[in-house]
Amino acid sequence: MSDEILGLENAPETLADGEGRAQSALYRLSMRGQPFYLLKQRGAFADMTYDQGRLLAKEIHSGAFPEIVATIRKAQDLENPTVRALAGAIYRAYSGRVLDNVSGEFRAAIEGLLAGYRNGIGQSGFSDLEVRDALVAIEVGNLVEGLTRCFALPDALAARLPGVLALALPLLGDDEAAAYRDQEDADEKTTRQALGQGLKAMTGPNARIDFACTGFSVPRGVTACGRHLHARNLDADLYNWNKAPVLYLVDETPENAAWHRYAAFGTAGLIYPGGISGLNDAGIAASLHQMSTTNYESGFLFGHGDIAPFVQQRVLREAGSLDEAAEIIEDSKHFAAWTIFCSDAKTGETQRFEFNGDKVRAGLRTGQPVAQTNHFLDPDLQERRFDEDDGHFTPTLGKWLETHVRYNTTTEALENNRGRIDVDWAIDWLAASQDWALEQIAGEASVKSARSYGRVSRKVYGQLGSIVLADPERQAGRDEVWMTTGDASPSPHSSYAGWRVDWEAFEITPVADTPLRRTAHYVTSGRANWERSLTLYVDARLAVARPRDEVGALIARRASEDESAAHLSQAIEHLGGAIKLAAEDRIVEVPYHFMRARLRHEVGDHDAARYDWDLLRDIWDRQNGGLGLDAVWPVDAPLNGPTMHPSEAALTLLLSTVTEDWHQESLAWPGRAERLEEAKSLLRQLKVDLFGEVNPGHFAIADWLHLLEEVAELGGQGVELPEPNFVTVE
Repeated sequence: MSDEILGLENAPETLADGEGRAQSALYRLSMRGQPFYLLKQRGAFADMTYDQGRLLAKEIHSGAFPEIVATIRKAQDLENPTVRALAGAIYRAYSGRVLDNVSGEFRAAIEGLLAGYRNGIGQSGFSDLEVRDALVAIEVGNLVEGLTRCFALPDALAARLPGVLALALPLLGDDEAAAYRDQEDADEKTTRQALGQGLKAMTGPNARIDFACTGFSVPRGVTACGRHLHARNLDADLYNWNKAPVLYLVDETPENAAWHRYAAFGTAGLIYPGGISGLNDAGIAASLHQMSTTNYESGFLFGHGDIAPFVQQRVLREAGSLDEAAEIIEDSKHFAAWTIFCSDAKTGETQRFEFNGDKVRAGLRTGQPVAQTNHFLDPDLQERRFDEDDGHFTPTLGKWLETHVRYNTTTEALENNRGRIDVDWAIDWLAASQDWALEQIAGEASVKSARSYGRVSRKVYGQLGSIVLADPERQAGRDEVWMTTGDASPSPHSSYAGWRVDWEAFEITPVADTPLRRTAHYVTSGRANWERSLTLYVDARLAVARPRDEVGALIARRASEDESAAHLSQAIEHLGGAIKLAAEDRIVEVPYHFMRARLRHEVGDHDAARYDWDLLRDIWDRQNGGLGLDAVWPVDAPLNGPTMHPSEAALTLLLSTVTEDWHQESLAWPGRAERLEEAKSLLRQLKVDLFGEVNPGHFAIADWLHLLEEVAELGGQGVELPEPNFVTVE
């Protein structure tokens, strides 16, 4: 396949006089067989969104929009009709509040994109309301997830439920509202529990649009190239993202001469490309990192709020320094919890701005390398009490572990590679496999402490990698922006396209020496088959999280029992393929076997699930000096490992007991009590090791211990297991 960027020689697509509202030029490109779009725009924000909607209407229609709309529709298609109606009304209420409370400029941009899309596509299967919902779905999902957490906290629920119902009930039809009130009057506790479960289903690991990311900033004194480097992975539940990846070059200075031109990374239909990551002509780089919070009110209380991606876009548009970035962020009223991670190439300084709907905290500025993941570091916002008063929360124990481990891993890597960091190093690191938590167990950074998914930089829903190089002296033509094309999955393993930016000329050209690059160390280290296995794990998650019908269309409703069984079978088959590919490079991947055991159990194939559980138990036993369990391994002589984390061992012991109960059709099989006792001991020790003897532990540990007690008493047949989570491998 060609290593060239094809299509730049063609004239760009523009809109005729009277059709467009801004100056817009769209280049339709191809790289290694993958479509890629370069969109240069000059004008007002709302006018540019109109032109984007019109020029990229077909790509929007088949790209992110149908996935977001399908996710919202499916999340609200709950089994209980009364709860379904109320949950849908709650979503409508909060989406409506966001749409009503955003700034006039942002609302005009929403209407601009909607109008441009309509004029470009004609009739579609999406209503205007669904398009508007899609454009703010990332923030509304945060609010609904925070509300779901409140429903799990009795005190928070009692305080907030009346206000939530006051918003939602007026949106129901008379019959639906009456049905809810009748049911509530009959059994208030049961109804509230059912509503809490309904909201939980709406925000489960396969039912929301979610962002996560690993980022880092490195000043010129530490890089190998003498320029400032700012990089990030965007992990987003938008698998249609790379149907139409777009590099945006934006100039809004006709509106305000004091503003800045900027380059930003996105996909067709993204209304706020600067809200993902980018670089401006003053050398300010920024990337956005998402959290979850129960503190989500200020954007409503003050009559208007700003969704975080637009706040960051304003930073790129308006800030020439970190002081100016701070002023923009601190003066905004926020809906939910985010970190805007900013750096200034001119000074070499980096600063994180952490905020939720209650507080904004600016971190210390530093001229040292800095890592960023998905938890707050400021003492006022840290998650430490695990109640609604924390500034943010991580929804699962695996999420808590992976964000902290990714932070530690990246921090350590930056420190250990001073003077060697450049674009190629960043490309490798954004696709890295090192797991800091396993390094502590294995005692070294090696294949023993490497992982496919879980606590590593690369995620199963990675859609974008971006890297900027900015010249501290601000010399013309010395800034570069690099962006994944999506020609491989997960996207951090795809090709990066490199572009040199001339801000004054408002031009962007491919980097002369090797404009297409990708991570190569898995091939050179003899792990090419293992790297290919990563794609099959993604395919397995897609079969479950983004199921399609018989003609390949996304299912925008709750799947039938037959469809669910077929999707689970597809996922199991993909995981089997991933296991075989990894074995060709003598690698045994704990996440592959863990997830296959979970899915095999879910479809009722308990004998097959036992094979995977026994292998995982064998790994844990041998890791701790035992003789092993005589399990069947996919590899006769594994390559230096594998290694398991105690959290994985605890869940393996607990969930394998559930499977064994089903298989044995009895609770009297030998070793049952001992297996559960070891799982309990590991969970309790995790609480002490991670959070201390006297401090509260993550609420998910208590949830797993509660499930364990239910299993001990009722048996595996008497409990309901949490939804399998491919992202954090739980």
